[in-house]
Amino acid sequence: MNKIAMEDKARTASRELIQRHYLELDAGVSGDRKVVYLFTSGLISELFRSFDFIVTYPEMTAIHSSRRNVSVDLIHDGEELGYASHICAYVKCDLGLMAGPRKGQTPFGKIPPPDLIVITHGGCSTYIKWAEALGNEFKCPVKIIDVPFVREDRQTDFDHVYVRGQIEELIPVCEELSGRKFDEDKLKEILKLTSETIELWKKLLEYGKLKPSPFDTYFEGVTYMAPMTILRGTEEARDYYQSAIDYIWHRIKTGYTPYGKEDFRLLFEGTPPWPRIREFQQMFSRWYAVGVTNTYVRTVCAAVNLKFGPDKPFDFLASLASQSYYNWNLGKRRGFMLDLARDYEVDGIVIHSAKSCRPFSIGQLDMRNYFAREADIPTLYLDSDIADPRYFSSARMQNRIDTFFEALTHRKERRSKGELKT
Repeated sequence: MNKIAMEDKARTASRELIQRHYLELDAGVSGDRKVVYLFTSGLISELFRSFDFIVTYPEMTAIHSSRRNVSVDLIHDGEELGYASHICAYVKCDLGLMAGPRKGQTPFGKIPPPDLIVITHGGCSTYIKWAEALGNEFKCPVKIIDVPFVREDRQTDFDHVYVRGQIEELIPVCEELSGRKFDEDKLKEILKLTSETIELWKKLLEYGKLKPSPFDTYFEGVTYMAPMTILRGTEEARDYYQSAIDYIWHRIKTGYTPYGKEDFRLLFEGTPPWPRIREFQQMFSRWYAVGVTNTYVRTVCAAVNLKFGPDKPFDFLASLASQSYYNWNLGKRRGFMLDLARDYEVDGIVIHSAKSCRPFSIGQLDMRNYFAREADIPTLYLDSDIADPRYFSSARMQNRIDTFFEALTHRKERRSKGELKT
């Protein structure tokens, strides 16, 4: 098997799993199974899988619409419904799809209406109004898990108990909707799969420490990340990550690196500009710059070691709900990035600030100043959007990226002459 085939196989396997997920939604469209909408920050999908609900994710629908280049039309539909231009593009994309003229029909399948909407309100305050709008549209209940921010270095025991109690209160809601009793043993089995999957995902991301890195954890990693979000708690997700590790090992043995060589090692912060992600990638690959680590792919439970295991299912779920990177204070996020920069020996940091995503983007300018001035790590700040291509300026973006790499090249030359400390 050659290197290109290996790369295609890894991506293809992820895409096939996602396509299978959207085919499964047909059972929700026909009404054969109940449908639960969840939001990805602080995801607790395992609880709902234990009741055999179909689980789907409005954010992921917006992402896949963006990658299929239909998000701008859906955003227009959302704006026609009265949602203002400054509102999150994911929200307008999703509401434009579900409440607009398309009625849930996408290029990758039809999204069924929800029977229940559950949000883990940690990190993203937009979730509440987004869920309320969907609940009003489809006349279904909306349940909110209030997740306090991690205000210091770790979540307090009081906050953990508070979140766990709210998750336990969902049991009678699920029993009434599903018509079946809660099965704790089944939940433990699903959480065991989740635990195994998380460890495999962490192991996969660790390979970015190798020189050269066998894969780009940002531009390739976002494709590898999809099963972790959509299919977590399933054998398919666990087996996928074991296979992905095998793919990466093949690359390591053959000396593969994504762009032929690795001149620059980068840490990326922020959500990618999905509608233009391939163009965005090419702006870096032409400089042989590899994203060896990033924060975005760690937002789904790869940022911390969870304190509890599947044998304590509600403690485990509460930890999953509370430990999203989005839910951290800015000092903790900054410290985490600094550790990544050192552990992965990066040459620079790239911060992509999304107009739509305030929870992720807040404080990023301060981070840029800290890393560049205090930590002496060259840092590039870029801004566009996560789903609305109208805010992506190719010429401006390329100019700033090229200037950044010209400065990095000069810095490397000075370092090689001994003019800068290593």
